[in-house]
Amino acid sequence: MTSKKLAMKKDNIIPLKSAKAEKGKEAQENVFSTPLNYEIDTPPILNPPRIECHLDKENLILYKAYIGTLHHDELVVKVLDIWAQIPDLDAYDNIIDIRFHNGDVGWHTLKEIGTLWSQHFDGNAPAKRTAFVSNHTTFAILAKAIQAFAPEQTFKTFQTRSKAIAWLKDKS
Repeated sequence: MTSKKLAMKKDNIIPLKSAKAEKGKEAQENVFSTPLNYEIDTPPILNPPRIECHLDKENLILYKAYIGTLHHDELVVKVLDIWAQIPDLDAYDNIIDIRFHNGDVGWHTLKEIGTLWSQHFDGNAPAKRTAFVSNHTTFAILAKAIQAFAPEQTFKTFQTRSKAIAWLKDKS
């Protein structure tokens, strides 16, 4: 295994690219298969803690599921690594499923990720929509507060993944 691949596995990031991606576009396209539709009655295994990702190139949606116990510093590093692997990141809306996350993500984490998002695009971040999937009422309130500080972005919280997908697919 390459050191990059080892580091990614050590950090519990499900990689967007693999060493085999060089073998052609087909290999790169198949690195991420369609993610499992985790629901409360069919939760993922929480260990190892990780961020699972999937790019839906047809609908231009980046799916991320935060699974297990990831704390602020770990989460920020993993999110930045994921962004760095997506050359056309500005084309994608986001679904962030935090129903199976147990870490300390709060105002400070979302504020830092928002600042880094803007910096990633040299201060010209594209207007994107982000759907959070969460069962926590307090997180829904937090998402509304974030909206006030990032009016060019649109944030909404849903209790199910299917409702979040429907909202993002509805471009009206």
